[in-house]
Amino acid sequence: MNTDAVAVKENDRPFMRFSTAAFAPEDGFDAYRTLYAGGSDVSRLGSGFGAQLEVRPLGDVVIFQRWLNDVAHERSSQRIRQDDFEHFVVQMPLTGSLVTQTPDGVQVVKPGEIIFFDARRPYHTRSNGVHLLTFSVARYLVERAFAASEDLHGRILAAGQSAILGDFMGSLTRHAGSLAGTGLSDSLNVFSDLLAMTLRQSEKLDDVSESMRDKLHLARRVIEDELYRPDLNPDLIAARVGMSRSRLYELFRQFGGVASYIQLRRAHRFRVLLSHARDVRSMAELAFACGFASESHASRTFRDAFGIPPGRFRKRQALDVSPSRRMGFEQNGGFNAWIASLGPRTRTGRA
Repeated sequence: MNTDAVAVKENDRPFMRFSTAAFAPEDGFDAYRTLYAGGSDVSRLGSGFGAQLEVRPLGDVVIFQRWLNDVAHERSSQRIRQDDFEHFVVQMPLTGSLVTQTPDGVQVVKPGEIIFFDARRPYHTRSNGVHLLTFSVARYLVERAFAASEDLHGRILAAGQSAILGDFMGSLTRHAGSLAGTGLSDSLNVFSDLLAMTLRQSEKLDDVSESMRDKLHLARRVIEDELYRPDLNPDLIAARVGMSRSRLYELFRQFGGVASYIQLRRAHRFRVLLSHARDVRSMAELAFACGFASESHASRTFRDAFGIPPGRFRKRQALDVSPSRRMGFEQNGGFNAWIASLGPRTRTGRA
């Protein structure tokens, strides 16, 4: 892998590889930092810095396999405003030490464990002797697999919980170059199904039986699918799930009730739409698209959830995101166009 950053077609599939070993010692770090200039700030942690990576785009997933030492990556609030990325990042170290930090604190991810990051929220990683699999996944795939996707940022799945998903991530990485057509779409559907299964099993609902956990997941899915409807209510959800209103209320008691959960999900959906710098719809149009009865209702709910008026939040997202600046970021890295292609957009159905 002793080559510069090279984007090629291997077996008719786009593919890129990079190694700092191809550069003079004084140039390797600058080359790597430039490669990531489109989405992350990179810093060297010590004299042992080195990086090798292979990258493959597979439709709505971009697969990275990296070997990293003495290097940190940070996705700051400024970067988030600049690039408009909205995908999820799923990382699994195979060997070595991966130290991560989100606003909720510092965690160490051990080999075989899987951690999730939301590209719309800040995070920081430090790698020492790490062989790391990273899947950048289109947002709609994660939201389709797990309704409570807003809770995933910084979540770690233990190796025992994530073993099947992790094994498939490794297999998909090894065989990605030969996938095309229905083989590719079927593989992405398997990944989505395993992601959903793993996340559902990892939920800590101590007082809920397995059957009720399935009902809760289905109810959340109904809410996500019907969130645009202003008439969405507990009666409709209970009928779709096949349970009584009283049992539905019992399931959602941990979230403050069914109505509270619906309003919170609408607030999060409103936040996602407001974050799209290229979406020129008015505030009222976005509010109605999320199922709010009025713009004022949306504004109150958003302020209660996030502590900031939606108009001010939208203005913040518009900072430093001119088209020329976004294009410059994409041109600086060999894979940033692949990442940018993951969103923002709306998708439905299977891959």
